[in-house]
Amino acid sequence: MNQTLYLVDNNALVALRRERIRSVFFLTYCRVTDDVLREAREHPDEALLTRNRYELTPTVLEQIRSVMKTIEVGDTSLVDLYANKGAADPGLIASARDAIAVDEGRLFADTWVIVTNDRAVEATAAEHCIPTLRPADLAALIDASSNPGLA
Repeated sequence: MNQTLYLVDNNALVALRRERIRSVFFLTYCRVTDDVLREAREHPDEALLTRNRYELTPTVLEQIRSVMKTIEVGDTSLVDLYANKGAADPGLIASARDAIAVDEGRLFADTWVIVTNDRAVEATAAEHCIPTLRPADLAALIDASSNPGLA
């Protein structure tokens, strides 16, 4: 296929306006993990987001194990369950790793990008060679796709 697909963090969903989430671009190229959906359960477009879910599968769970093995003991920058912070973040990175693994060996693999405002997610994604994008940059891509003359 050779397209760019985006896994969108909850903080990015909050930053995007509703019309962007309802756009053809978002519905075509953006996915939301089950963990992020759980965090976004109060989002006004929850039903729409659910249609674009990246499912939590046994292979994603294995990838979560791999991601968590790279986190130093005592490091709470990515996940701090006592502070109720970052519970979806390892799953977001693991889902990207899973999606990339599905395409491994293909001549024209898709590119998966995590969209987030979270510095710890960006840093951990970089350790796993997963590109990231800020929500404002995704918003610009969505706007350009809706108004091709602006690109």
